[in-house]
Amino acid sequence: MKFRQALARLLYGRYGADELYNALFLMEIILLFAGSILTILGRNRTALSVASVILYVIAFGLLVWAMFRFFSRNIEKRRRENAAWLRFKSRFAGKRKPSLPPDTPTHIFRACPKCRSVLRLPRQVGKHSVKCPRCGVSFGVKVK
Repeated sequence: MKFRQALARLLYGRYGADELYNALFLMEIILLFAGSILTILGRNRTALSVASVILYVIAFGLLVWAMFRFFSRNIEKRRRENAAWLRFKSRFAGKRKPSLPPDTPTHIFRACPKCRSVLRLPRQVGKHSVKCPRCGVSFGVKVK
């Protein structure tokens, strides 16, 4: 129990893990794996062994950076770094289409003008009068 309390005291007020931390950790694992492969392949080749050492140094730098971010108390700065990473990542992730409900071809969805609850209405072309079951307001809906 004392270890658990000491660990809780150590981590209190620290930033912790986020998306950037996870990405740094993943890049570190990939670089360590690539470095180990180059070490195995480059037993008698100087260029491959130098490349593996460079990869190990970069992986160690990523580990230090990730641990620094994890234990940092400057939470606002770490949040800004993570937001910048997410903006950078979103440029390459591509635009995802929002998922539509499965009954979209047969129904339409409209919000009540008073209570803003979403109503599921049958897709019938024309003008219709609809009564909200939540607040009781009647309003017109035009379906094309």
